[in-house]
Amino acid sequence: MTLTPKQQTYIDNAPKFNDHFAESFKKPEYVQAWLEDTLTTFLNTGDVEEFVECLVDVVKNSKRGEITRIANEAGINRSNLYDIMNGKVTPRIDTAFKLIRGLGYKYEIKLQSA
Repeated sequence: MTLTPKQQTYIDNAPKFNDHFAESFKKPEYVQAWLEDTLTTFLNTGDVEEFVECLVDVVKNSKRGEITRIANEAGINRSNLYDIMNGKVTPRIDTAFKLIRGLGYKYEIKLQSA
């Protein structure tokens, strides 16, 4: 399929997903909502991979110099956090919850009858 020049211009000028995605992380309400959603999904399905991926994306899109602060707040060493971010290590669930605190959030889990 060949695009017309007008179609190609439209595609070239369309917002890029990665740019939009990175821009979203500048909005604290977006980050919180996304973390809440993936945490809820994890608690309901047990899909820890999606939850960890969300945490990693939030950490990677933090402001410059924040990784050391996040690691300190979470009580984990920085090299371990980098290993998690680079996919070399899958964090244990307690480490994932420490990362939530390191990112500056609190959480409350309530049990309900099934």
